[in-house]
Amino acid sequence: MTAPSAARRRIPALAFDIGLAALLGVLASGTTVGAAADHDPGPLAFTLIAVAAAFLAVRRHWPEVALAGTVTSLYVYLCLGLPEGPVYMLPAVAVFFYAFARPLKTVLIVIGALFAVNTAFQTFVLGDIPDLWVNASITFVWLGIAAAGGRIVREARHARAREREAERERYRADERVEMAREIHDVVGHSLAVVSMNAGVALHMLEKRGQGAPPEVLENLQAIRDASTRALQDLRATLTPLRQGRQPDLRPTGAIADLPSLVESVRTGGLDVAYEVSGDPALVPANLAATAYRVVQESLTNVIRHAEATRATVRIDCGATEIRILVEDDGRGGPIDLDRVGQGVTGMMERVLTSGGHFSAAPGPGGGFAVQADMPYTTT
Repeated sequence: MTAPSAARRRIPALAFDIGLAALLGVLASGTTVGAAADHDPGPLAFTLIAVAAAFLAVRRHWPEVALAGTVTSLYVYLCLGLPEGPVYMLPAVAVFFYAFARPLKTVLIVIGALFAVNTAFQTFVLGDIPDLWVNASITFVWLGIAAAGGRIVREARHARAREREAERERYRADERVEMAREIHDVVGHSLAVVSMNAGVALHMLEKRGQGAPPEVLENLQAIRDASTRALQDLRATLTPLRQGRQPDLRPTGAIADLPSLVESVRTGGLDVAYEVSGDPALVPANLAATAYRVVQESLTNVIRHAEATRATVRIDCGATEIRILVEDDGRGGPIDLDRVGQGVTGMMERVLTSGGHFSAAPGPGGGFAVQADMPYTTT
């Protein structure tokens, strides 16, 4: 479907170019009749006009060819002593489109060269007006009006394109503001409620003083702290969006933050063994943040889905690669691609974007294993 569609778009453009060239050729030929009272144009004049007009049909794709062809046809026309006048219109049209199509520096060089050539041609070859400055002035006006017109149209089109892009960006900014408002109102409210309820439960247990199990207090404290941190992170991310600005997406989380993450998971009741080898300082900040998110999401999935009692986190910070392995002793089983959540997809996208390799599958000895390998270079 792509090729026919492209062909359909090209055919009208080609038809328009040919039609415009034919129309200009007819106008130049028609107005040449009677351009000189004592000179009948004749078939040769109309032929050269038709040739010059035909070059304009390729102005869209090859403006240099159109410019060179029309100017050459004009000079042959003039050298044969054919009636002057409307024939000058065809090279002027080529100059207009050349100035429209090419960068300003290139246009100035080419038009400058054409100015010198035409001035010399009119003065020393034709000799109808032997005054060099008069020919230079006429050539300047002839080329200058056409080139200036082409540049004005080009800049006007670019200005309209910039306005359309600015309008699209304003629309996208409004969408971001609306999305940030909805996320903040829905998710932020839920996190605030969770934190508040955990805090109330802690207060009531402390007030009753009946010696609640330490595990209950630790879990409630962990719930309150985690929800409070999540609400703070959410607000920090969404506030720029609500103000119409781009959010600050600097890498968050690092390998040094993993022990506290593991400890919070242990507080929730999951036995987690954590081991890091190599030099974490070698790992770039963006990859360290990716490693943190992979471990965070993997442990979250273990808690939510694996029904595991133990998990192991191993990180190897090598000289050229960081390797993350998170295993558990849960029920395992293959991933249902039709029901896979955003967590696994997000981990995979982060790792692949970093140029690494990602796998999430049942472990060889049971349970489930998430592995990510990301290369990097050290300086």
